[in-house]
Amino acid sequence: MRSISDKDSGIIKAATAAAYEAMGGVSRAAEALAVGSSTLTKYASPNEEWKDSFIRLDLAVELDRRTGHPFLLEAMTKLVKSTPRKSFGALTASAVLRLDVVLDDVVREVVKAIENDHVDAAERLAVCERIVAAQTVLACLFAEMTGEA
Repeated sequence: MRSISDKDSGIIKAATAAAYEAMGGVSRAAEALAVGSSTLTKYASPNEEWKDSFIRLDLAVELDRRTGHPFLLEAMTKLVKSTPRKSFGALTASAVLRLDVVLDDVVREVVKAIENDHVDAAERLAVCERIVAAQTVLACLFAEMTGEA
């Protein structure tokens, strides 16, 4: 199941095609990126057959660098910013206490990870998951405080 709409797909594919054109065409882009022209063509194609084929992130970064214009970065930024954001909700004492619990979860996970003086991959992942959860709540609070909510 795709999590990207046809409209969003079209935005990414159009930005990809624009980047190719700015490079002087698909052939020149393929040569510069050391990727086959047929592969690059699929990334920009709106045809049903290639609807789920998108440019790799490393290639998108390289294209934007080489063209001197952030075609793909701008497209992705547009799509990310158009996604509805979670709201922090009413700024109440209970909401702040929920934030306190989320931040405490980060601290507890770090303490648990460092207890044996060695942090393994699973522990790193657990800490990172707690940090991401806290960042999400903090971003919502930040948006509320700055009027961006």
